[in-house]
Amino acid sequence: MLEEYLSLFISETESFVKQLEKELLNLERNNRNHNAILEVFRILHTIKGMAQTMGFEDLGRLSHLVEDLLAEPKKKGEIGKTTLEFLFIVVDYFSRFLKALKDKGSLPLADELCRICVEIKEGKEVSLERTSAVETEPTSIKIKMSKIDNLFNLANELLILKSRLSKLSSEIGNNELKNLSENAERLITSLQDEVMRLRMLPLSTVFDFFPRWLRDEAKKQNKEVDFEISGGDLEVDRSVIDVLKEPIMHLLRNALDHGIEKRGKITLAAFREKEFVRISVSDDGKGIDTEEIRKVAVERGLVDKDTARNLRDEELYKFLLRADFSTKKEVSTVSGRGIGLDIVNSSVKELGGRLEIKSEKGRGSTFTMELPISLAIIRAFILKIDGQRLALPLSYVRETFYIDEQSIQVVHNHELTRLRDNILSLVRLAERLNCVSKPGRKSVVVVEYEGRKRGFIVDEILGEEEIVVKKTDRLLPPKLYSGCSIYADGKPILILDPRGFE
Repeated sequence: MLEEYLSLFISETESFVKQLEKELLNLERNNRNHNAILEVFRILHTIKGMAQTMGFEDLGRLSHLVEDLLAEPKKKGEIGKTTLEFLFIVVDYFSRFLKALKDKGSLPLADELCRICVEIKEGKEVSLERTSAVETEPTSIKIKMSKIDNLFNLANELLILKSRLSKLSSEIGNNELKNLSENAERLITSLQDEVMRLRMLPLSTVFDFFPRWLRDEAKKQNKEVDFEISGGDLEVDRSVIDVLKEPIMHLLRNALDHGIEKRGKITLAAFREKEFVRISVSDDGKGIDTEEIRKVAVERGLVDKDTARNLRDEELYKFLLRADFSTKKEVSTVSGRGIGLDIVNSSVKELGGRLEIKSEKGRGSTFTMELPISLAIIRAFILKIDGQRLALPLSYVRETFYIDEQSIQVVHNHELTRLRDNILSLVRLAERLNCVSKPGRKSVVVVEYEGRKRGFIVDEILGEEEIVVKKTDRLLPPKLYSGCSIYADGKPILILDPRGFE
């Protein structure tokens, strides 16, 4: 069997299995959806033909028997509950079969499933053991991701070279070199844009796993859930895709276990806002009991009664992000073990994003992750402090202004200034970085993160640049820097993380 035909068979069958699972979920909502029954029949017929062509007898035999089982539902336009439940188990078998092919392992036998299929058709009572969906890697492209990563790294090096070439041509002042530099800049930018598009994957790459998974988790708790997904066609960088599955899975578990009581609706949605993607998990369940949070926080000595009494909802929600905090009395098999909201929050912060919580008692909750579209290339302010250049991601910046020393006030050892009708807390970056700041008028960069604003005092703002983000050495303070880059003159430049300057 030629390897290329096997790869093509696996790829195409995975697509059919994904579509099959989608149609089964449609039938579970409406078992008289005749179009869905016809589509399931068509997919099974196609898989049967492909399996027989490749010589996979068990896969072909099972597909054929299930196809026969659907003859009556196809005719009546209605599918029975037992048959539908069995089809979910068949989908699991298909997924295990394909995984075994990819892993070059032993192919699972279909004898037992074939027997059950025949008994269901004969009207006999059968015992169906439900299994969870088989997890698949979030990629459907035919090119190895390692090759795209290598190409991406090379394009990033060219981007750095482009900046150096542009700076050099400006310094020399030669028109011919300047024209050559401009052409090279245009071509390198186009190449980099194309490579970036190769790395972009639709969120459906991750989202498509959850309808079946949530359906099985809901059945374990004897709950009925209407699950809706939107925004799956939105594309983000693969580096973001790679870490999304676990946080989303926990947020869905949280909605199912803590929000939905017997029946309800859960929504997974995504939309783009400037250079960020906002991914939210909402439920219409019982919502978050802020009074219970207040009570538990006091009981555990996390805050005194008087302080707790005056805490706003947003401040109370922050207790839920602690690893040792839970208002749930019992630990279930679905929620209460494994990762918690603290890990979700940490994952989001590592990606340079933030987690928002909104809830209304008796009406539901929404957890929203705001994440950058890409982690590899960012626009940043280039700052100057004590002769050194530093980069500050533009996504944090809200505005800039000049300030003199007499405009700065000190209250309880904190430096403040008035910005229109508000008081702005100031941070002298030179002091925090053990640098010497030049005297005279300074620039202030107003940054916003986690709902708070700070004014970063710097010597000078050199301009705005597009920079390539690289990982920093472990010896550097991890809280102060999110990465590094290479500037146009070939020298390294550190990228500040404003959240580390508390």
